[in-house]
Amino acid sequence: MKRQEDEHMRNEKIELTKTDWQRAQTAVFNEYDRFVKQLHVEGVDYTILLARRIVIYQDLIEEWKHQLPTLITDLEDNSQALTVFDDLANDGQSHLLKRCAKKMEAWPDYIPSQLTIWLELAEDAERE
Repeated sequence: MKRQEDEHMRNEKIELTKTDWQRAQTAVFNEYDRFVKQLHVEGVDYTILLARRIVIYQDLIEEWKHQLPTLITDLEDNSQALTVFDDLANDGQSHLLKRCAKKMEAWPDYIPSQLTIWLELAEDAERE
């Protein structure tokens, strides 16, 4: 059974087209945009509570900003990244960032300092 699943995953990887990856990339960007809009709606106190998650989302989204050939090369063997295709099949939206952030927040060694959070937020402010 395991061998069939492995074979299915290899075949599934081959079947992913550039269009599939573009759709996934857009879905991940849309997930990030929904998160940012939620922060604006909920306000400053809520945003401060989620400062750690903001940094995680920003780190994750950077990987998805690559040009398509690089993105595919970087992520085609990443089982966690490939779960975005399951999301798209289920409800047409990415939940990848949220899923990854929950895992990363549980890591005992992933504790961005206040300085890291401040620098990330300052960098975003400069882009706008």
